[in-house]
Amino acid sequence: MATSSTTVKRLKAAAAKAAAKAAAAKAQVRSAKAQLKEARKLLKIEKKAAKQARRKVDAAAATAAPHRPLKPAAVARTAVAKPSKPVAAPKPAAKPGRKPARTASRSAPKPRVRKSPQPLRSAAEVAKSVIERLHSPPPVLPHAPNIPPDAAPAANSDPEDTPTGS
Repeated sequence: MATSSTTVKRLKAAAAKAAAKAAAAKAQVRSAKAQLKEARKLLKIEKKAAKQARRKVDAAAATAAPHRPLKPAAVARTAVAKPSKPVAAPKPAAKPGRKPARTASRSAPKPRVRKSPQPLRSAAEVAKSVIERLHSPPPVLPHAPNIPPDAAPAANSDPEDTPTGS
C-alpha cells in the first residue's frame, strides 16, 4: 500500500510540531527546577536568619534573667510569646561558581534555654495509650429519665391516630 505525498507531508508536520512541543516542555521543566532551587536557597536563608534571631533573643534573655525578680513555679511554666525581630532581607545570590565567604565565628558560649513545658512522648507510648483506649469499655451514659404516664400531655392518644398533615 503506497502512502500519498500529502499524508507524508502531514506526518512530517505533526512530527515537527511534536518535537517543538517537547522542546518547550523541556524548557518549562528546566525553568521550574531553577525556580525550585532558588526557593530552596531562600528557605535556607530564612531558616538561618530565624535561628540567629532566636539565638540572639535567648542570649538577651539569659543576660537579663538575673536582674528579674523570681517568679512562682506555676507562672514560670507558662509559655510566653517572644516578640519577633524584623528579619533582614536576603543578600543577592553569589555567582554560581563561587563559594560564599566565611564569617568569623563568635567565641562567646550560646546558652540553650529552650525547653518545652511538656516532654514529647515516644511513638511507643502514644501507641500504647491508643490501644488502651480502644480496648477499654465505652463510657457509661446516664439513662433516659422516666416520665410517669400521668405527667405526659397526651397520654391517652396514640401517635397513629393523630393526623400528620398529609
